[in-house]
Parts: sequence; structure tokens; C-alpha cells
Amino acid sequence: MPLDTTLLDLDRAPTILEMRAFFKKHDWSAAKISEPKSRSSEDQEKINRIRKIMDVAFEKESRAKGLGAWSGYFDHTVRLNGEKSQDNPLIALRDSVEDLVSDGVRMLLTGPDEIVESIFSQFDFDDPDLDKKADDFMSTAVGTMLDVMEYDKLAEVVQNLSAAEDFNPYIKPNFHAQDHNKKWYHTDAEVKVEYCPDPETKLRPDQTIVDPEKLAIFNLMVEDYWKTLDDTEKKIYRLREQGYTQSEIAKMLGYSGNGAVSKRLKTMRVKFKDVTGI
Repeated sequence: MPLDTTLLDLDRAPTILEMRAFFKKHDWSAAKISEPKSRSSEDQEKINRIRKIMDVAFEKESRAKGLGAWSGYFDHTVRLNGEKSQDNPLIALRDSVEDLVSDGVRMLLTGPDEIVESIFSQFDFDDPDLDKKADDFMSTAVGTMLDVMEYDKLAEVVQNLSAAEDFNPYIKPNFHAQDHNKKWYHTDAEVKVEYCPDPETKLRPDQTIVDPEKLAIFNLMVEDYWKTLDDTEKKIYRLREQGYTQSEIAKMLGYSGNGAVSKRLKTMRVKFKDVTGI
């Protein structure tokens, strides 16, 4: 089916696959300089190396401009029809932009020698502050790009209209997913929501992809955080995970009111931020 004009010309509702194909074709943020399937392993390795450099700036700027928390909470990568895909629109935007820019940098650096030489001639590699200047430049470039894309408005829309698929189901506990469930199911108890993929994608649970590096880093941070909690805080933590309210926990621990539990939870949040930076 041609998708060169608009999906509104159809005399029926477009399918999910048709909408994805249309927006991939017409949305510049999903554009590709080269198709991933056509890249050599050497080229993909270079792109991944450049993307890791961008990741640091993107993490900082996106959190400041609306993501609001560590991207690992939302980074849910899956495999759709043999290709990797990202369920959360904000993380998908990050991945698409990083791929586009990284592939462009790769092509510049592997281009004719005179082009590469003209690029590197602009830098003083003996400058002791070169690394800091490069980091500052990257943060400014990424921040400007997010401003141009009005990332803050996009983040507000995505978070106000969140879906269960927007959250990483492999991060435990994922407080942002819990807040989403409480909002949509109108309950303080934790709601177990199974990941429900679009049936047209033929996605199976065993096709889910987890970034082992990010998961390992997060698990180490959680272990460090757990060591900072005393026995009472650990009990409160486990009871909250089981869905008990602060009032119910207060009764279990013998407190006269839930004020003590609330105070403990506040202290625990401070500890978590101190240990993880999240």
C-alpha cells in the first residue's frame, strides 16, 4: 500500500504496521544514513563507540529536559520482526538520533584523507583541557538539539499518556512503572501488569532483549543501596514492594500512626539518591 500522501486517505483504520511504516518514512528522527542490516561489523562497532560517547550527554540533558530519571527505568528494547525496537517513544527518539549522528560521524572520519585532516586540524590535541571542552561541546550540542525538537513538550505528553510498555520490566523495583499503574488502576497497591505487545508484531516473550551492561550496573547500585538500610527500613521496603500502604505497615511495625513510616521512606529516598545519583 502506498504511503506517500497521508493515512487519512484510507477508507479504513490503518494498521499498526502501516502507521509505523508511514512515520518511519516521514519522521526525520527515524531517518538512517545507512541501513543497520547493510553495515559491516567493523562499521557497527565504530557507530556503537560513538553512541556511547553521546549517551553520557543525552542521559544528562534528557533528564533535565523532561525524562526526569535514569533512562534505564524506561529503556525497554524488544525485537520486532527480526529488528530491535524500542517501546518508549522518548528512548526510541534517543536511539534514532544517536544512530543518525554516529553514522554521520563515522562516514566523515572514514572519508577522504583531506576531509579527515581538515576536521582534526581544528583541534589542539596538546590542550590539557581538551577532554573537558569536548564534553562541554557535546552537552551543548545535544541540549540544543533537544530544544529544537521541543523534547520537554514531547516528554510531558508521553508521561501524561504513559503505557505499561513504556517501562523496563526487568528493573526491580521500577518506581515509575508502579506510579503509572497506581495512576491508571486507581489503587495504592502494586498492580502486576503483564507486557502486552501488539498482536500484529508477532512478538514473543522470549524475544525480549535486555542490555546486560546496563542491567548489571543497576543491580550493583541497588546492592550498594541495600547495604545502607537498617533492618526496619528493609522491612518497610519489602512490605511496600508487596503493596501494603503506609498505614498498614505502621500497624505491622507497632507504630501509632503512619508518620514514622513516611519519615523512614523519605530517608530511604535520600539514601537511594546519594548512592545511585538517580
